[in-house]
Amino acid sequence: MLAKLFNSSELKKVAAGNFGIFHEIGDEFPELSEVIEMADFYDLAYSLLVKNYRNEYVVKNEIANKILLGRHSMNTTSMMSELRTGHNIADCLVVNGYSTCYEIKTEFDSLVRFQDQLSSYRKAYDKTYVVTHNSHIEHVLSIHDVSPIFGVIELTKRNQLKTVITAPISDEFDYDITFDTLRKPEYMFIAEQVLGDIPEMPNTKLYEYCKEAYQTLSEQNANAIFKNSLKKFRCNDHTFINALPKSLKNIGISYQLSRNEKNSLLCLLMNNASIELGDSDVLPILERKAS
Repeated sequence: MLAKLFNSSELKKVAAGNFGIFHEIGDEFPELSEVIEMADFYDLAYSLLVKNYRNEYVVKNEIANKILLGRHSMNTTSMMSELRTGHNIADCLVVNGYSTCYEIKTEFDSLVRFQDQLSSYRKAYDKTYVVTHNSHIEHVLSIHDVSPIFGVIELTKRNQLKTVITAPISDEFDYDITFDTLRKPEYMFIAEQVLGDIPEMPNTKLYEYCKEAYQTLSEQNANAIFKNSLKKFRCNDHTFINALPKSLKNIGISYQLSRNEKNSLLCLLMNNASIELGDSDVLPILERKAS
């Protein structure tokens, strides 16, 4: 239930003024039952989630806080979530000078598909890490012993991202996998960089036209323009992310929120919106603590 508080559909409901989720959780968790301000509720709920149920949201949020915001400048770095890569979906990608994939394996996940995932990510990104729980470390290291082509990060009991093995730079690059990771505006941008203006043509021909342009590049140049295209079209909303509390940084990266939804959430969070609504599940008139 705590994890539900941080999912996309519930956040959209909150942005629309429906506060029912806070009542549901407050009824189940005594620690939260007396909290009446939204920002405080999220922060305390997140601390409970970190302590008791470190799911994928927690790991992505820690990557956002400790790697994107802790090590890099958002002016030169973009973080993306859920990228189609070959037959797999990459959990997290951080792109600056390098493209670094973070495949998350929580204590609740299986490692059954990890080697297939690793094969795809190595062909698309410069570096690949598995970010995992202590319960998986021994198994992950046994895979690394046989195939030392990825790095290992442990999410420790103290919620630190501890680098166990540094990821090497990949010596593989696959034009098909990287091109198919791109969306239409992204591969059109690449074709324009290579060939100039693109003539009018049906979408089916446009795809092949842009792909052929991409494949004329050397692997080094194709990789560079692939990363530049991702950074250009999937850049983060710096203002929104910077304004969010640490417990919610990942929502600014992983969720597709409209401008109105973003503004509504920030208004509620920054103005100490009250969630003490009696029997009502919907906030008809925004109540805020007087400043």
